[in-house]
Amino acid sequence: MRETPISRTGRRRTIVLAALAAATLLTSGCAGWVRDNLTQAPTPWRRIQPAALPVTLPDSRDFPVVAARMRDTGTVYKSYVVALGNPTVLPGENRLTVDVQTLPDSLFGALVQPPRVFPVPLYTMETLTETTKREFPEMRIKVADGARRNRYGDYDYVTAQDGENSCVLAWQLITDRKRILPERIEAVRLDYRVCGVGSNIRALLAPFEAMTLTLPETVLEVQDLGGL
Repeated sequence: MRETPISRTGRRRTIVLAALAAATLLTSGCAGWVRDNLTQAPTPWRRIQPAALPVTLPDSRDFPVVAARMRDTGTVYKSYVVALGNPTVLPGENRLTVDVQTLPDSLFGALVQPPRVFPVPLYTMETLTETTKREFPEMRIKVADGARRNRYGDYDYVTAQDGENSCVLAWQLITDRKRILPERIEAVRLDYRVCGVGSNIRALLAPFEAMTLTLPETVLEVQDLGGL
């Protein structure tokens, strides 16, 4: 039977109505769990053992691991904070922050991801200025002229100094899923803040450059990353 213009119009209308119905279902009370997932707040922070962290830091006399905590945002993001020792009397916490973004396990999961827990780019000049003023009040602050490199690629950093102490703020976004990240990991964000006595900036950055990712299902061991 040949399709008439009227029948074609009716078929198109049916398709449009079906699509609208599906969209309504996703945002209605019938699918309230989807709407809740879109606006899901992070879980409360909870203490964990250092062995449960997705990163291993080298032993350090000045910056030992003091405590660790984590929280989840949906099933996509896991955030960790590692509190480190602080040999100075400066205010603030020496710490390493790690945010791990996993890939959804289904197409539907990809449509209902919670909001990203970290911005991209990680810092703009405006947010970097605000952060350094808050972290290092009354210190001389300088954005590094060029990036440094650890075993996972380039990272950027800022230094802060006064008459007795030096501080660094370093950050890195790792997205290399071919050589570094496990198959299920979309990205890893690292944010490192440390203050120490003296003026040796390299010593402050040493733990950040020597750390090792210990994510499950790691594709390559660190010693295999010859290109980095």
